[in-house]
Amino acid sequence: MRIHRADPFSVIPAGFRPVLLLIVAIALSGCGTKKEAGASLAHRPVVVAIDGDIDSFNPLFAEDMTAGEINDLLFPALVNSGFDLTEGKLTYSPLLARSWEFAGGGRDIVFHLVSGARWSDGVPVTARDVQFSYELYGDPDVGSVRQAAVDNLRRTRGKLDVRKSVEVRDDSTVIFHFARAYPGELFDAGLPVLPAHVLEKIPRGAIRTDAFNRAPVTSGPFSLARWSPLQEIVLQSNPESVLPYPAKLPQLIFRVIPDYRSRLSQLESGEVDLVSGVRPEDAKKLAVEASDIEIISTPGRDYDFLGWNNIEIETHAGSSSPAVRPHRLFGSRIVRRALTLAINREELVHAYLGEHGRVAFGGISPLFRWAYDDTMASLPYDPAQSMELLGREGWKDTGGDGVLVRNNVRFSFVLKVPAGDQLRTVVAAAVQQQLKQVKIEMKIEQVERATFWQEVTARKYDAWLAGFSVPLQMQLDDLWGSDLAKYPFNLTGFQNARVDSLLAAARDLKSETDGAALWKEFQRIVREEQPCTFLYWINSIVAVRKGVRGTGIGVLGTMHNAWEWNAGGAAEADTPASH
Repeated sequence: MRIHRADPFSVIPAGFRPVLLLIVAIALSGCGTKKEAGASLAHRPVVVAIDGDIDSFNPLFAEDMTAGEINDLLFPALVNSGFDLTEGKLTYSPLLARSWEFAGGGRDIVFHLVSGARWSDGVPVTARDVQFSYELYGDPDVGSVRQAAVDNLRRTRGKLDVRKSVEVRDDSTVIFHFARAYPGELFDAGLPVLPAHVLEKIPRGAIRTDAFNRAPVTSGPFSLARWSPLQEIVLQSNPESVLPYPAKLPQLIFRVIPDYRSRLSQLESGEVDLVSGVRPEDAKKLAVEASDIEIISTPGRDYDFLGWNNIEIETHAGSSSPAVRPHRLFGSRIVRRALTLAINREELVHAYLGEHGRVAFGGISPLFRWAYDDTMASLPYDPAQSMELLGREGWKDTGGDGVLVRNNVRFSFVLKVPAGDQLRTVVAAAVQQQLKQVKIEMKIEQVERATFWQEVTARKYDAWLAGFSVPLQMQLDDLWGSDLAKYPFNLTGFQNARVDSLLAAARDLKSETDGAALWKEFQRIVREEQPCTFLYWINSIVAVRKGVRGTGIGVLGTMHNAWEWNAGGAAEADTPASH
């Protein structure tokens, strides 16, 4: 499945298909053969600037976003994905599986594999590779970051036996048996497939440190040509690939350039062809001054928020027990509502994002048209109402020093911000001044990025400014489930019984879009409770040289379907593979 799987929140929806629905083969009518599609390679490589090196060339362990996108180009998956912007949901097409059908009341999927797929050492790709890959994903001794992918497979007497739940019928047929029919079946069956004949020779506990992770055996449209740690990663077109065909580019080069300004400078000088994560102010400048650069701004799944710890740090200890107590400052939904009313989010968007952002009011992206409640407005900027609500909760300026006090507790706190993030740093400063107008004292402390995420997921902070990328599959338990020990990414410690029941109901749907009413109710509850202050949805901004064609950059990421890219003349843009 060609979508980044490293992000713990990037989960893809799968539309339910009726029993025995057959998905047609890879061959597209009138579009030529696979070899024809990849035969006309572009004349030069494309260079992509990245801010850090890859953490692993093994999908079992890759956590970094860049690593996830690169591994998707090296290893096959049963299905490829697209995103229907009109309906706001994913679509699926064949890749390693040429076709599939649902069976067993929607609980089983029978996949039929393409013929001719081979690993880079010449060994055929078979159904056993699929089965063995899932054995590795689910094995605690392996320690994959994707262990949860096996959670919904059918169990026998309460125990998971992957060889029974991912059944090999023959070399070209594999059957996934799920415990129930649910919208995410195709997603869960869509992890990258690994070579069984190589990895089964390695003890499970030793795979994480094996040389395979630096020099993998692959079968995708690209293969790994060279890796110079902390410098560059060079992929080359795999002429033998049928998944779906050899990449058009002769090479795709990822150059490690940690400094943001250096990445932009090398883009402008022509040394690199693509930079992602461009800041709005730089996108505006490039659009005006660089005639050979295209700016692609994709409304997406990323939002920034002010996190308020709803519970007392010292008492919860990751527990979901009744011992959890409301936070002395942020435990009241009325206070949290007052905080949101005191922050001028429209002004923040206008000043710092412009056309590349919009105000957010909940954790469901406007991309998901069927689930997003477009009838519900975000809370306005209203400092007067904010002060009224705070006073109603007993917060008064009794000391006369411009800071509210209740029960001898000053409304004063430290907002933690990841170091080196320019946008969040300036937004924090703006929020600091706005809260001062309602007599709340907020100090700002920058924290080294790795430490920041370790501590925020441990719920050690009272308040913080961070961002999330919401799942493409509407399964939001990780973010909003009340069991705080089970769901560490419920950073605010928000607990709501009705939300838990909505999350449970959404898990049992056969068709994801049947849950529209559930998610709209969820948004109303979150708007009322204000567990955090949602600030804005921020577009993904990519700058790419206009000579690079066929990128299709959008909701599914920068490298999605990079085998389609070319940097040659007009002829390459019209090859059959671009259909």
